[in-house]
Amino acid sequence: MGVTDNAKVQAYINDVCAQIKFRAVHPEIKLELETHLKEILEEYQEKGISEDIAVDKAIAQMGSADIVGQQLNMIHRPKPDWSLLALSFILINMGLVAMYFMEKYNLSPPFSIFSRSLLYALIGGVVLIGLYFFDYRKLAKHSWKIYGGMLLLLAWTMLFGISANGQKIYLSIGPLSINIFSISPIFFCIALAGIFKNWNWKEPKKTCQGLILSLLPFLILINGSLTIAIIYAVTCMTLMIASGARPKVFLLLAGVFSVLMSGLIISSPYRVARFLSFINPDRDPLGSGYLHNQLGNLINDSGFFGLGFASLPQLPDLHTDFIFSYITFTFGWIAGACLTVLVILFIFRMTRIAKLVKDDYARLLVMGFCAIFTIQFVWNILMNLGLAPISGVGLPFLSFGGSQLVFNGVALGIISSIYKRRNISSPSCLF
Repeated sequence: MGVTDNAKVQAYINDVCAQIKFRAVHPEIKLELETHLKEILEEYQEKGISEDIAVDKAIAQMGSADIVGQQLNMIHRPKPDWSLLALSFILINMGLVAMYFMEKYNLSPPFSIFSRSLLYALIGGVVLIGLYFFDYRKLAKHSWKIYGGMLLLLAWTMLFGISANGQKIYLSIGPLSINIFSISPIFFCIALAGIFKNWNWKEPKKTCQGLILSLLPFLILINGSLTIAIIYAVTCMTLMIASGARPKVFLLLAGVFSVLMSGLIISSPYRVARFLSFINPDRDPLGSGYLHNQLGNLINDSGFFGLGFASLPQLPDLHTDFIFSYITFTFGWIAGACLTVLVILFIFRMTRIAKLVKDDYARLLVMGFCAIFTIQFVWNILMNLGLAPISGVGLPFLSFGGSQLVFNGVALGIISSIYKRRNISSPSCLF
C-alpha cells in the first residue's frame, strides 16, 4: 500500500492542510508531504520494520500536524509584493504632484488634469485590488480568444474609430474614448504568454506558426501607431526568447520588424524629417529641430535644485510626453535623478519577481509586462534627455492619460496575483 492509499498518512496530510488558509497551495503541499513521507517510510521498511509501524514512525518524525501546518501557513500566507506596489505608489504621486502644479500655473490643457488623474489613479487602484484576488491562471485557457478578440478590436478601431493626429486609434465606448492601440500590448502580452508557454519552437511548422502569430498584430499596429508597434515588437520578442525560441528565429523576427519599420519611416517625409532633426537638431532649429533644442535648453538650465515655477520654455504635451522634463526643470536634476533611480528599482523588482515564480505562464506574463514598462520608461526618459527620437511615449504612472493609468493597474494587479501564488508551479488543476 502506497502513501496515497494509507488512511493514516492522508489523515495527517489533511490535518496539516487544514491549518493552511491559502487553499490554492494545498495540492502542491499534499504532493510535497506525500513525497517526504514516502522517503521516510521506505527508510524504515528497509530496516525491516513493518508498514504500519513505519507509518507511525514516519508521521511522528514529521512532527505535529498542527505545528507543521501553522509553519506552512506562515510561509504560504498570500501577500502582494509590497516593494513593487510602494514604488508604483511613489511614481503615481510624483505624477499627481506634477499635474497639480501644472494646472495651478496654467501649463495644462483647459480642463482639470489633476482631478482626472486622481480619478484614473483611483480606478486603476480598484482594478489592481480586484485582480489581486483573481486567479491569473484562469486567463491562460482564454489566450486564443484574447488574441483574436484584440485583433478584431484593432481592425474595428481602424475602420470606425475616432481620429487622433490623422490616425484612428481611439474607440468610443459610451461616454469614454479609449486608446485601443495603446492598451493592446498588454492584452497581446496576456494572450501570447498563454499561447507560447508550451510552444515547441524546435518544430519547423510550429516556428512558422509562431512567427505568423507574432507578425499579425504588428502589421495592424504599425498602420495606426509606429510607437505602439515598437512597444509590441519588444514585448513579443521578449516572450519568444523566454518561451525558448532559438536565436535565429528571434533574429529573423527582429529583422522583419526592422525592415517594416524602416520602410514606414522612409516612406513618410514627416517621419524622415523628425528622425533627421533628432540626429542634427540645428538642421532646422525653428522647425522639426525646435523641440529637441528646447528640451536640451530646459534640462541644461534646470540646475541641481530646479528653477521652481519659473516660466517654462514653450513645450506642447508637457503633461504627457514631457513630464520628465517638467519635473527636472521645476525640481532640479536631483529630482530627475531620483525619478530615474525609482524607475530602475521598479524594473529590477519586476525582473526579480519573474525569477521567483515557479509557473512558466506566470514567468512569461511578468517578463512581458516588464518589457512593456521598460521600453516606455527608457524611451521617454532618453527622449526627454535628447538621446532618443521624439515620439508619443508617455511615462508610465506619471503621464496624464486615463487608459494608461487604468491599464497600468491591470498589469500590476495581474503581477500581484502572480506574486501571491509564486510558489505554485502547476496550474493543471484549473484546466
